[in-house]
Amino acid sequence: MSAVLATETHGLPAGAGPTTGASPLRRLVGPGLLVAVGYMDPGNWATDIAGGSSYRYALISVVIAASLLGLLFQTLAARLAVATGEDLAQLTARHLPVPVARAAWLAGELAIVATALAELVGGAIALQLLFGLPFGAGLAFSALATLGVMVLSKGHPGVHEKIVNGLLAVVGLSFVALLLQSRPDFTQAAGDVARSGGLLHNREALLLALGIVGATVMPHNLYLHSGLVAERARGIAMPLRRRAMQLATRDTAVALGFAMLVNVAILAVAAASLGGRGPAVTSLAGAHAALRLSLGAAAALIFGAALYAAGQSSAITGVLAGRLLSRGFRGRESSTWVRGIATRLGAVILACLFVGAGGVATPDSLLVFSQVILSLALPFALVPLVLLASRPALMREFSLPPAVRHGAAALTAGVALLDMGLLLVQFGG
Repeated sequence: MSAVLATETHGLPAGAGPTTGASPLRRLVGPGLLVAVGYMDPGNWATDIAGGSSYRYALISVVIAASLLGLLFQTLAARLAVATGEDLAQLTARHLPVPVARAAWLAGELAIVATALAELVGGAIALQLLFGLPFGAGLAFSALATLGVMVLSKGHPGVHEKIVNGLLAVVGLSFVALLLQSRPDFTQAAGDVARSGGLLHNREALLLALGIVGATVMPHNLYLHSGLVAERARGIAMPLRRRAMQLATRDTAVALGFAMLVNVAILAVAAASLGGRGPAVTSLAGAHAALRLSLGAAAALIFGAALYAAGQSSAITGVLAGRLLSRGFRGRESSTWVRGIATRLGAVILACLFVGAGGVATPDSLLVFSQVILSLALPFALVPLVLLASRPALMREFSLPPAVRHGAAALTAGVALLDMGLLLVQFGG
């Protein structure tokens, strides 16, 4: 799935006109995998592990449903980009009322900072588990590692994507190994999933289900996806746009399908290794310790390495999303260095605000807090996306059928209600 991702110059070279050959279409393969990173970040790990250790395999159905929901909205983002040659941030700034655009921009920036907080925390936990590094030192190392990747890749197109692809390979192979070691019971898994509907009457199970949905569909991914696809769709002649749309959709489906399998694997490993063996495991460090006891030191090492790879890959794509957001709403990009430092400082400030408001600054409480912020920000990206994708004058021949428009609007409202429910449960008890 390798493709060119320019780091400083976006789109086509100056003077490039429409192309009619097959090579421009190959550029549409690749963005999906970069977006899939956000579906496997430490926030997903925390909710999947809690779900598997608490309710065995039952919440696999929720993981699948959340992944399909994400696929719908990511496909809409890619469709919008191919149809217009512009990304969600640019279109929001130009076509929607100024207050709506400003609210979307602010919420998008907040979501990127919250994502940076989750990735820093996840990386620090992984380094603590692997090497015994103090949590504060792990935060600093994770931040510097991300900035180092960005600086070293400056002027070398494709480096980000190759690094992310390598990190995702580590995550995928790690969970294949953990699945083989944990030996999940597929018969019990099928039975648990068949009975999963009844669990949603349980308050704690419902909270976990909401958390899984909130950790899966993330605002910055919509901006990142539309931006990457728009860059690669520019210059493609109109007769080839329909084929480009098919390729972008297929790229999205394959990449998010891989992410869904990884999340199912995380939950299945937790269910097979930790479920029904005492109190539910609700922290990443607790899962690491429990895996060491049940599967051995090698499994714990694999878990820690995969956690670090997931956090670092998500941090890289978060910086890329921030640059695209700046370009769309401000009309110019932030430099990689400035964006990377600013988001990490913002993550520290966000953590300090959390502590100042009375929160307990444990690694896992910070992860939960970041997911709450993402839940708050999500409707501010979904509403503009659905509004813009539903405009026939903007989408032209790629206009959505009425049933899809109404369905997307209903699901957007449903996601907003789910997020409100999650917030009420978190803060209102």
